[in-house]
Amino acid sequence: MNSDKTTDNRRILVIDDNVSIHEDFRKILLPPNDPDLLHQARAALFGETPSLPPQERYELEFASQGREGFGLVQHAHQENRPYAMAFVDMRMPPGWDGLETIEHLWYVAPDTEIVICSAYSDHPWEDVSRRIGNTDKLLILMKPFNSIEVVQVANSLTKKWNLTRTVKLQIDSLAFCVNQRTAELCETKDRLQENIARRIAETAKDQPQDDAAAAFRQKEEFLAIMSHEILTPINELVGKVNLLFDSPLSPGQREHVTTIERCAQDLLALHNDMHEFMAGRAQDTRAGRQ
Repeated sequence: MNSDKTTDNRRILVIDDNVSIHEDFRKILLPPNDPDLLHQARAALFGETPSLPPQERYELEFASQGREGFGLVQHAHQENRPYAMAFVDMRMPPGWDGLETIEHLWYVAPDTEIVICSAYSDHPWEDVSRRIGNTDKLLILMKPFNSIEVVQVANSLTKKWNLTRTVKLQIDSLAFCVNQRTAELCETKDRLQENIARRIAETAKDQPQDDAAAAFRQKEEFLAIMSHEILTPINELVGKVNLLFDSPLSPGQREHVTTIERCAQDLLALHNDMHEFMAGRAQDTRAGRQ
């Protein structure tokens, strides 16, 4: 799965030192094809027989220690097949606890949605928030949890990861296009200024002033048309950026949109510089005629 193209990443990592918990997640999130067997398994595990809609198909991988899970995340990152989310146990002796594991996971894959699974209050929420930060990528699921909670959390967080990735890719693509167009417009403006200056000098030398003024007016008309063609997409870009600002964005996404806005303003500045340049040339031509 290529993370730059996928919009349906359902890869989930479970990090828990209890192998029976691995099996529970497998039974909940990788149900058998027979729905009756699924209900029987849930009844045996949780004493419940819920009626659930058809589930998404997930890809699960398991680790028994935080360091092992960190290795899987590193490998997934190198293979460009990231996990959308991870269920992480809080207590995993003798190795890293849940918080230390999460810190390592986010160092490699900061976009991963994390769910802490714990039956203990080892760390007050204030300590967790102070250590990890105030983030929307962390949830706490207290044990014992039921199958409906697990299914809902997995469905919601994997969809959130995919939506976030889609928006990020769109913003990155738009930013690339804006930077590319900005560079092209800068080069065009420089060439245009050089050509106009050279042609005006040649016209003033070789032609009567009336002919030079007529030639310059033709250039002015051409540049006015070109200015309109440039300004229209710039204004459309600015409008779309404003719409993005009105959308729910993460801090990282808002930073990308701010970059796009700055590039759009640079394009407007280049357009205005070209307009002022032509206005100055027109004044010089009129002054020469007088």
